[in-house]
Formats: sequence, C-alpha cells, structure tokens
Amino acid sequence: MLGTDLPEWRKRHRLTQDGLRMELGIGSRQTIITWEKSTDPLPRMVELALLALEHLPEKRKVDGFRYATPDYPEQRARPTF
Repeated sequence: MLGTDLPEWRKRHRLTQDGLRMELGIGSRQTIITWEKSTDPLPRMVELALLALEHLPEKRKVDGFRYATPDYPEQRARPTF
C-alpha cells in the first residue's frame, strides 16, 4: 500500500489520524501525516498492523470517532514509542 492510499483506508475504517496513531502506538500524529503525503510504499510492519486492525476489529481501541476505552484522555496524553 502506498502512503497516498492511507487516507482512503483510514476513512473506510472510520479512523481519524489521531485514532490511527493511537491504534498503532505511534507517538506523533505527524508520522501519519508524513506517511499520507508520501508516494512510497508504507513500511511492511505498518502494512501488517493495518491488516491486523482490519481483520481483528474486536481488538481495536478506537471505533470510528468514539473511543472504546474509557481512559482515552490518558492514552492520548501518554503516547507510546
């Protein structure tokens, strides 16, 4: 998948850039923005993570624009790297 395909994938799976950042455990939303602007293929590990999010919806923390977990503010405040 190319980086320019990522916004369409995100919208199809009802994820914002911030929601995808949280799902992937990335510290900065700027990383998602950079991937989306790139015409290069996404890193293989990112593609695998996207496949997992697509095929294992019960494991998602973020569902559309609502957060499935009650501690969203805490998760947002403490990004993982």
